[in-house]
Amino acid sequence: MKISYEVPVITPRSTALVQQAWAIWDGKVKPQLSLGRLEHLAVDIVSMRESLAPQLGTPCLFLFASDHGIVAEGVTSSPREITWQQCENFARGGGAIGLMCAQNGIDLQVIDMGVAHDFDASLGIISQKIARGTQNFAHQAAMTQEQCYKALKAGQDVVRKSYRDGYMVVAFGEMGVGNTSSASALMASLTGYDLDRCTGKGAGLSEQGLIHKRAVLARALKFHGKIQDPLEALRTFGGFEIAAIAGGMLEAAHLKQVILVDGFITTVAALVAILVAPAVQDFMIFCHKSGESGHAALLDHLGATPLLSLSMRLGEGSGAALGWLVIRQAMDLYLGMNSFSGAQVTDSVELLKTQGVNAHAQI
Repeated sequence: MKISYEVPVITPRSTALVQQAWAIWDGKVKPQLSLGRLEHLAVDIVSMRESLAPQLGTPCLFLFASDHGIVAEGVTSSPREITWQQCENFARGGGAIGLMCAQNGIDLQVIDMGVAHDFDASLGIISQKIARGTQNFAHQAAMTQEQCYKALKAGQDVVRKSYRDGYMVVAFGEMGVGNTSSASALMASLTGYDLDRCTGKGAGLSEQGLIHKRAVLARALKFHGKIQDPLEALRTFGGFEIAAIAGGMLEAAHLKQVILVDGFITTVAALVAILVAPAVQDFMIFCHKSGESGHAALLDHLGATPLLSLSMRLGEGSGAALGWLVIRQAMDLYLGMNSFSGAQVTDSVELLKTQGVNAHAQI
């Protein structure tokens, strides 16, 4: 039976409670807007969740993994087996993302979308394997249309299950040797930016290696020609894990979950999702600016201001895991900080308003 794909309906986030949320902040015992971006974050989440007192609970981080046929062209310094080895490491709680999730109260799920390895069931890695890696997009499309749709739907399915399980915040990470090449080709195809601007060293190429990588991707882009449809570009250049992230983001926005976007590769998946359904961006928080070449330009292209800029370029969802700490602090302050009246402190915000000073008028 042929697989089809139906984009979930996404309603833009509501602005109905925005003024009330700002009034709650203005009642806190502090100067108006003195917590800066933290205040905006809380108001954004009020709008996403359509509640003046949103309870976010524990986030779930989906780490989708897959291998990539483009590695046959020598575009990475990392051997292919690192994909499955790291998946096993993460599933045991290891690696940066395993430790960060354990320490920061984030539930981690590792999902095999197309790793060229068979995992022991005892590891708890969720199998959504479509194939043992994508095809080499230097010579043919990375995926068939059916494979692309299956990957999108797999991302939707795991997010839908998370919603049924009570998760209101979802983060996305990835693992896949060669996936910066896939992401760079996708970014160049969908934005029209110069390929060199979109392509960096990934896991640590030499300068000569970077020159070779860019040459391979340039030939691949020329071979396939200009592709304007985002799902066709995804099918041509993407990875199973990138497609699953895009599908997961679309479903999360449909369900009005808060979406934590990680670094370069997940932002490319976000780009695909936004081009498919622009309202999905209303539910995204871009957690950091990666040190990977192209990410800053992509964030600018999307008009997105990241929470953090730490020159990280690890992937795995690590930036989203750190971003969650900032988001959690913002919500704790919004929900728990005392008021002028409760603290028996003179309401300086109201005093300034009587003098015609209102920081919100400058937003």
